[in-house]
Amino acid sequence: MRRFCIAVAVLGGWLITSAPSWGAVTIRPVKDGTLVDGGGFGTYDGVADAADWYFNESSYEGAVTRGSNPAIEHRVVWEYNLSTVTLTPPVSATLTFTMEGASVWPLPDTDVHVYAYPADLVEDFADFSSGPTVLQGIVTIVPFQDPTEYSLNVDTPVNDALTSGLDQVAFRFMVDPDATEPDYQAFIIALESSPTTKPYLTIDEPADPGDLDDDGDVDLDDHAVFVDCLAGPAITTPPGDCTALEFDRADLDRDSDVDLKDFGLFQGYY
Repeated sequence: MRRFCIAVAVLGGWLITSAPSWGAVTIRPVKDGTLVDGGGFGTYDGVADAADWYFNESSYEGAVTRGSNPAIEHRVVWEYNLSTVTLTPPVSATLTFTMEGASVWPLPDTDVHVYAYPADLVEDFADFSSGPTVLQGIVTIVPFQDPTEYSLNVDTPVNDALTSGLDQVAFRFMVDPDATEPDYQAFIIALESSPTTKPYLTIDEPADPGDLDDDGDVDLDDHAVFVDCLAGPAITTPPGDCTALEFDRADLDRDSDVDLKDFGLFQGYY
């Protein structure tokens, strides 16, 4: 483990005996940009033909579009380096960004899909369609919509990255691939000249310790997960059907094992 130990402290109602929190961490993207498929750049074929990685083309800055005349699509990607995160997984993770509507009419409402995909911290045309992808959320942007801030829960890809040691995560914004209208348009408010405008990750201690299945409550389903992970003192590897992430969640006193001390804490959360 790449974390540290201290004496008992209480943070946000969670009793912690190791791996202290230094508070929420904000992480900005280290790689980002708009990828273009079709239009004047090449064939519209699902493969990016030209990229505006640094948002230098102001008319398409942060564009999430799909058009029919000419056939063209813009997707926006963001990649984050998590190597500075010192919190012990599981953590809570939120992706926050601002979007606005198209200033043309009568385009339809645009469902923007946000996917996590494998990150390599390299700006490359392959980011247009790299996979496998996992849908994190959908935001609906209407024409002429004022800039609006959104937040998506991205606990799973961030925890997967931290527990695997990969320490990097990427997100792609694109028009709903199953949408049937010919034209859609929305914009992310993000400027290369102003890095603080770009979508950012907020990583913190879990909001609900004891919620071992991450569904927003602490109930018998979480008890079942705990029982699967109960291994005893000084046993630091997950037993049986318990996954590494579940084992980390069940280690409520943060001493690297899941034993009756953790069960005592779980009873309180239940």
